Amino acid sequence: MGSVRVRRRGARGRGLRVVVVTVLVATVAACSPGRSAPPPSSEPSSQPSSEPSSGRSPRPLPAGVADALTVEVAQARADRVARVVELRVRNAGAGDVLVQEARLTTATTSAPAVTERGRDVRAGSTRALRATLADPVCPAGGVTTGVDPAPVVELDVVDTTGRAGTVRVLPTDEGDDLRRVHGEDCAAVAVAAGLTLALDATLTTRDGPTGPVADVVLRVRPVPGGPHVRLVGVGATTLLRPAGGYGRWVVDVDSAAPPPDGRVVLPVAPARCDLHAIAEDKRGTVLGVHAVVDGVELPPVSVPAPPALRGALYDFVLAACGGADDARP
Repeated sequence: MGSVRVRRRGARGRGLRVVVVTVLVATVAACSPGRSAPPPSSEPSSQPSSEPSSGRSPRPLPAGVADALTVEVAQARADRVARVVELRVRNAGAGDVLVQEARLTTATTSAPAVTERGRDVRAGSTRALRATLADPVCPAGGVTTGVDPAPVVELDVVDTTGRAGTVRVLPTDEGDDLRRVHGEDCAAVAVAAGLTLALDATLTTRDGPTGPVADVVLRVRPVPGGPHVRLVGVGATTLLRPAGGYGRWVVDVDSAAPPPDGRVVLPVAPARCDLHAIAEDKRGTVLGVHAVVDGVELPPVSVPAPPALRGALYDFVLAACGGADDARP
């Protein structure tokens, strides 16, 4: 530090004394602990966290916590068209856990299905996490008989003390949903390779011999160079049935000789006159088309009604029934 010259007489000396005092005050302030940032603490936080602190590995999840977790794979009827499945995680342990993410890997899909968001799973409870299946892996011809999905689920888990780990589980599939989904997926792929299917958005209604009838139009278009596809039937639903009968619509459409206008007309009547059938409808406007591809009959292919047609069909059922009497027409 440079020397400080002090003059002892006159106004100039008094001014210099003010300068010296100012310098000393600034020096003391700079050294004051109240103005400096506190040093980083080496003590761990007393608050539990589900995320590891920066630069520090989380403590491993105890085996007892991991062993208490089981998973069931299931699919709700409303999720079939979207190909969404539920991973129902059961926590039989004594402590709550957070499942940050779950991944379902199968031999029948091209990539893992990853859950949309995490969920807390309290001790003794079951919580469902939703995931969309990846594209199917299909054998030639679409025949999936004997193919084992071989599902595996990985759970990224954190307990209430911040201990974390990935738990690998072999899930149950009580409804055999993964095998069914694979069969339907591959049937759709095989049929689409030879014949495209879609429902018209418009609906025509008329009076039939036994009551009101709505004509639903299925559009078909052959795919050049595709396999030989023959449509043999369309299944009834909880909401719709063939006019004048029950069961399924019998059709005969050949990709080698399709209808000239590409239209297959399905005369429709209400399957039941019940407001609950509409209010709680999940698949009532999804038609299952039965097809034979290169001589092999495959599982039905789901063809959903577009939004405009779905609304028109609901209106038709209400008008045809004239109210809700919970009876078949």
